[in-house]
Amino acid sequence: MPHTITGWLFDAYPSPHGMTLWFVDLNGDKHQCNYKFAPSFFLHLNEADRKRAGILSRQCPVAVTLKETTRQELFSGECLDVVQVLVHDPTRLRSVVAFYEKFFPHFAFYNSDILPEQLFLYAADLFVLGFGEYRLENNELVEWTLHDSRDAVEYNLPPLRSLLIRNAHDFIPPKYQRTLQLEISYDDRTYVIEQDTPREVLESLNWHLYSCDPDIILTEYGDSVLLPKLTALAKQYNVPLLLNRDQMSGYKTTKESSFFQYGKVVHKDGAFEVRGRWHVDVNNSFAIVESNLAGLFELVRVTQLCPQHQARASIGTGLSSLQLSWAYRHNVLIPAKKREPEEFKSASTLLLADRGGLIYMPPLGYHEDVAELDFVSMYPSIMVNQNVSPETVNCRCCNNTNVPELGYTICEKREGIVPATLRAIVRKRAYYKTKKREHKGKNDVLYQMYESRQNALKWMLVSCFGYLGYKNARFGRIEAHESVNAFSRDAILTAKEIAERRGFNLVHAIIDCVWLRKQGATEQEYHDLCRAISSDVGIDISLEGIYRWIVFPASKRDSEIPTGTRYAGVYRHDELKIRGLETRRHDTTRFVKKMQGEMLEQMSKAHTIAAVEAMVPALLEIVREYVVILQRGSANPMELVIRRRITKEADEYMNHSISASVTKMLQESGIRLAAGESIEYIIVDAKGKSNPEKAKPVSLYALEDGYDIEKYSELLLDAAATLLEPFGYNFEKLQQMYGMAKPKRRRIFLPQLFETEPEAARLH
Repeated sequence: MPHTITGWLFDAYPSPHGMTLWFVDLNGDKHQCNYKFAPSFFLHLNEADRKRAGILSRQCPVAVTLKETTRQELFSGECLDVVQVLVHDPTRLRSVVAFYEKFFPHFAFYNSDILPEQLFLYAADLFVLGFGEYRLENNELVEWTLHDSRDAVEYNLPPLRSLLIRNAHDFIPPKYQRTLQLEISYDDRTYVIEQDTPREVLESLNWHLYSCDPDIILTEYGDSVLLPKLTALAKQYNVPLLLNRDQMSGYKTTKESSFFQYGKVVHKDGAFEVRGRWHVDVNNSFAIVESNLAGLFELVRVTQLCPQHQARASIGTGLSSLQLSWAYRHNVLIPAKKREPEEFKSASTLLLADRGGLIYMPPLGYHEDVAELDFVSMYPSIMVNQNVSPETVNCRCCNNTNVPELGYTICEKREGIVPATLRAIVRKRAYYKTKKREHKGKNDVLYQMYESRQNALKWMLVSCFGYLGYKNARFGRIEAHESVNAFSRDAILTAKEIAERRGFNLVHAIIDCVWLRKQGATEQEYHDLCRAISSDVGIDISLEGIYRWIVFPASKRDSEIPTGTRYAGVYRHDELKIRGLETRRHDTTRFVKKMQGEMLEQMSKAHTIAAVEAMVPALLEIVREYVVILQRGSANPMELVIRRRITKEADEYMNHSISASVTKMLQESGIRLAAGESIEYIIVDAKGKSNPEKAKPVSLYALEDGYDIEKYSELLLDAAATLLEPFGYNFEKLQQMYGMAKPKRRRIFLPQLFETEPEAARLH
């Protein structure tokens, strides 16, 4: 019988006859149905090859239908005659593309590497978590009325239940453990599965899945360890797991990968997706780490990616989906690979163009009454306001010079794909930031929700600029990337000129922020300055705050050179802001973070530089206390753990560095790590004189291994010097003060000191 579901689209994935869809109604009930859909891709061929494609369609192992149609090419704006290949089994789309790739070159393919569920959502103009009325007949979706919009800023979400699966012993990641003890959390209660046999563990897990019936399964290391191990055990002991709500479907898995990105090797765990629910590995999800579930919900609605894919995708992938959706709706062909090469440039043009944002280095040391002004979403705003897009820069129809310094032209006749897709994101983030400020200190739940949403969009806006110049971006073009940099440099220089005309001095500038100072300037004067700059530049700029004091420490490599991205300061409203210092770095030990954090907390009470300097004896005492703890051997080893990313697999290392040693030890213990993965270890002898192993992985560490006092003291004093060097206490002087000029290298063997430390005791 026909019936209508009033609620939300919850998930979509391909099946042999179309798409399987899940909905959640107003009561929280789940509904599964099908939708007949044939995804397609396009081939741009000459007449002879079009005939050949028709012959090949009869040889294709999957049923396909060919149609001749026309679509627009983005950069030229021309309409091309293309062959549309409709694939009647969406699960075999990739196979059909691979079949045709044997016979035609890569530049003939369009829309060919998009997931079938994405193509469905683009074609239907739907998105997951979209609210509407969905009419079903014989379990088939026949029509729908959407009462929602991807651009909406206030929207309702379905009632969703979540369940967390993690390893009970979380001080060591599951990958480093031979046995696991599962911990299940839902409905504000936590259960530890303590059954003895694998079969009993699986049955207990099934009981919790049945009892909770979660919509979202959250895991820690679920993609790489937990779910692959559990499903392997389930197969071995013939115990079907209830991970899938759709019991007729299998799991979708992908392989792990390592790749080079922004100057470093990155490792990405493979995905483990379930059907009828969402599986989200919080350790394999940038969206969750940066913006929680509220941010993931926002991204899912905006990008039209399915939730499990969005959770694991890079921000660039989500941004790309925005552009792909726009292209699909406007009948624009989406190339399978990037087509536009970099234009030829003269040497003089290249020197002007091949630059980044403007950086004005600050004077070293402490400064008082410095104000920080921040351009609001500068690069996205430039793209939107100036119509900067790959197809609009140096277009074929306009010849007016628009880009400062470079002489590039920008199209004045059509809006580019980049500004068209970013405009709503810029508007939404501005709205969420305003609402966040309204609820700060009044409603913590709403404050956190708006904070998570704006943070998710922030990363999308941050990545949109880099994606313009990304070598593999289908709609990327280096000239567009260079144009945005040119506009940003012009904006910073204009802001500097306006500020200096009003008597302000520029202390520091980096990309989209400026630090200014004017003796006796009021907050209102800075607000007036912001309005003047915004009016002239065309980009909103706001006063982040006025610092009572701010310190710009020296570079670690050269004490005479400042660094633009490392600073700490206290605003007049008592908020402490830290960027780039040891206490904010992921590769700093907890022990060092605690010491520097105590120093900064003490310093935050000072209102002037003189007051900070008066605190130096107290700050030196904090340093001394931590040095004494190290030298006595009473530091908690778990606070000395160092985290590093390896660049090679164990067999590829030719040196005897600490990373090589630790990676090889892990491999010998049965743990294989890929390039880009992280290792955690404790240094036991950095120079390897008494112990050639140099360091021990946390998973193999025992208390009798001790730690290297000299090395950890160096790390400690280096972090202290970051704050104290402007007052004359550099690293070398601190070494002399605390007896570390020629320290005796030794390891500590005092396990009795850790009787009150549960983390260390568990390791023994």
